[in-house]
Amino acid sequence: MLLFLSILGCTSVEKKTIAIEKGISPKFKRVDSVYMTSNLAQTNLLLDSLKLKIDDDDVDDLTNYYYYKGLTNYKDTVLMNRYADSALAVFEDVEHQKLYPMAFAKALMLKSDVYVLFKKYDKALENYFRIKTTLNRHDDPLVYADYITRIAQLYYIQNLFRQAAHYHLEAFDIIETAKKLDARNVFYLKQGALNNAGFSYEKAGMLDSAAFLYQKGLSFIEQQLHKNMVTISQYNRSRIVLLDNLGGLMAKRGNLKLAEKYLEESVALDSYAQDKIKITAFIKLADVYRRLNKLPAADSLLNIAQKVIQETPFDNYLLKPRWDKARSELYFSEGNYKEAFHLMDRYAKTMDSVNAENELSRVDLNIRFQNKQTEQDLKVLTKTNENITLYLFCAAIFILMLICIVFLVIKNAKQAHKTEKATIKHSEELKKTMIRLENRNKDYAKMMKVMAHDLKNPLGGMVGISNLLLEEKRFIEDDREMLQLISSSGENAIEMINQLLNSNLAIENEVLTKERIDIQHLLRQCTELLQYKANEKQQKIIFISGGPAYLQLSREKIWRVFNNLVVNAIKFSPNHTVVKVVLERLDKSVRVAVIDQGIGVPEADKQRIFEMFTTAKRPGTSGEQPFGIGLSISKQIVESHQGKIWLQSNVDGGTIFYVELPLS
Repeated sequence: MLLFLSILGCTSVEKKTIAIEKGISPKFKRVDSVYMTSNLAQTNLLLDSLKLKIDDDDVDDLTNYYYYKGLTNYKDTVLMNRYADSALAVFEDVEHQKLYPMAFAKALMLKSDVYVLFKKYDKALENYFRIKTTLNRHDDPLVYADYITRIAQLYYIQNLFRQAAHYHLEAFDIIETAKKLDARNVFYLKQGALNNAGFSYEKAGMLDSAAFLYQKGLSFIEQQLHKNMVTISQYNRSRIVLLDNLGGLMAKRGNLKLAEKYLEESVALDSYAQDKIKITAFIKLADVYRRLNKLPAADSLLNIAQKVIQETPFDNYLLKPRWDKARSELYFSEGNYKEAFHLMDRYAKTMDSVNAENELSRVDLNIRFQNKQTEQDLKVLTKTNENITLYLFCAAIFILMLICIVFLVIKNAKQAHKTEKATIKHSEELKKTMIRLENRNKDYAKMMKVMAHDLKNPLGGMVGISNLLLEEKRFIEDDREMLQLISSSGENAIEMINQLLNSNLAIENEVLTKERIDIQHLLRQCTELLQYKANEKQQKIIFISGGPAYLQLSREKIWRVFNNLVVNAIKFSPNHTVVKVVLERLDKSVRVAVIDQGIGVPEADKQRIFEMFTTAKRPGTSGEQPFGIGLSISKQIVESHQGKIWLQSNVDGGTIFYVELPLS
């Protein structure tokens, strides 16, 4: 946690009337930096050395001393509570609460932490409401971010993971926009906020969002290391946690090889905390080894994790039951069903007990805050009612304003009635215009279809004749080059005509013939058939499925969509790269992602790329000819199935195209 202290004026009179804000007190800069590294023993030593240097009337320094003392002694809840009470005692004078709002907020936060540890959630929520009414984001952004992080932790305890992620990201935004902050301390706060938000999204089942934030966290700490903002030890400690979470996420997705890579890198990194912060990585990696049938390696890791867990007095992260579950699954793989059942039964009982004791999960934080706000409003109203004259005066003004408002409403209603008539008339004219435009569009579509059919025959003859001439050997090299150019141009023109004939431009009123289709099976066939095309550029197509999903679709048209997206990925990716097709099942829909490592789409072209005959087109990496209509056709087909299609840039380079279709 970071400390922000205040200084007082020079005279005794000024001390009671004004508090001048300053940065972190020089006495506590070192304390703040050491505490951010989680070295609690060294933090305690520094605090003890400062104790005699703090004046009894220095509110900020006294508060910060008790605040850090409480945080560093969290294992001794009685002692932590004593320091929290000492911090609050500094603010028994109400004037101190007004003059030093940031310090008062920290004292309240420490006491709230104690209440949470003792499961006195009502008291904790009462303090958080007081903090909310005391703090201002712009006065001291880091103290406010600290408060927001605590709210996120409460939502996490309630298993409301999306809300928890939202508040962690809000804390990150507060830190990101704050100015003149200590770079080393901001490093811990930013990477912690990104990691916590990612983990919350992972718990909520939003794996793409979680992976994005983990990768963003890794990029951030890498940048800070290159800028010499952190030591290699601090960098390693943060990287261990991020790789641990990213590896676990890959294991959930079924990408065991990538999960193994991340987790092995996590446990291999050096850290002064040694194996203590690697326990979850050990457990996750053991489970990955088990699933890869590397049973001896899994057994060895679980033995290491068990030893570290036994040396850890506090199990805040439920490491013991997690170890029980992992060991039970390993026993099951080894055929030791008796021990497997015993440990799984112990795991289930432990988790049932934890869930039963989670009283906070039955508390609606929003309602509690609203109730507190209501109580405060009632107090204000009660105070207002004591002055009956002022109340009557305000009521008279309100009635007068109400009369004015009614007059204006009546006047506006009359004007609105006139406007409504004009709008109806304009709407009817617009409707007639739209009918005329629709009829013209149909004529245009028919004309395009006739033209396309008429053009195909002479173009086909041109291509055929040029190919026959190319088979003869009597032409010189320059003539053969011209014949080849004629053949290629003709084939490109025929392909473009075929795309036009397949587009809704020519068949806009066609009724879709839908059938119940397993989209997993369709995607597997599509990727397998297109692998031959990828082989031409030594590329690999990987299909990752979240399981079978049945939808009412037009097989031929949906096939055309995914065929077009995968072909584009092949076309715009360099040789020796990978194209991924990921099928993910959501609550009410399925989402398919086509991920390439290609040249990407410029920001300026992202809005135009789905337009018919768009100018936002470029040749493929091997000179493949673009036509600029394939994505427009795909968009029309997807939307005719009540779905949606969009794209975003890939953080690893290239582009991700998403198609989301509703479940049957």
